[in-house]
Amino acid sequence: MNAEIIWGSAGLLLILADVIFGSFFVMFLGVGALITASLIWMGVPMNTTTQWLTFSAISSMGVLLLRKKLMHWFGPSEEERFEDHKGQTVAVIEEVAPGKTGKIKYRGAEWQGATTGDDTIQAGENAVITHLDGIIVYIRKK
Repeated sequence: MNAEIIWGSAGLLLILADVIFGSFFVMFLGVGALITASLIWMGVPMNTTTQWLTFSAISSMGVLLLRKKLMHWFGPSEEERFEDHKGQTVAVIEEVAPGKTGKIKYRGAEWQGATTGDDTIQAGENAVITHLDGIIVYIRKK
C-alpha cells in the first residue's frame, strides 16, 4: 500500500474521531497526517523518518498554536465543563479547614480540596462539590 494512502486514511479517521469526541486534539493529528499524505502525493521526496518528523511537527504546531483558540470559540465554556461535578459526593482523606487545602478522593483519584464555608471537614467525612477552580475542588459539608 502506498504511503500517501496510509497517511491519508489515518488522517481522515483521526479527523472523524475528533468530530465524534470533540476534543480539538486528535483533529490536529489528522491534519498532520493529511498534509504528510499530500506532500508525498505531490512528489516531495520523503523517507519514513522524514514522514514521521513532518507529521509530528505539523501536528504539534497545530496543537500548540491553535487548540486553545478553537476550544475558546467552539468548545464548552469552563462552567459547562465542570457542571456535571457539582453536587457530587467526595470522601475527605485529609482535613480540609477554612483557608487551607486538604486531600479528597473523587472518582478514584486524589485532589486538593478547599472548603467554601467556615466549617472544618474532618478526614473520613463525606462532602459535596460546590465548584472547581483549576485543580482545586471546592467542597461543603454534606
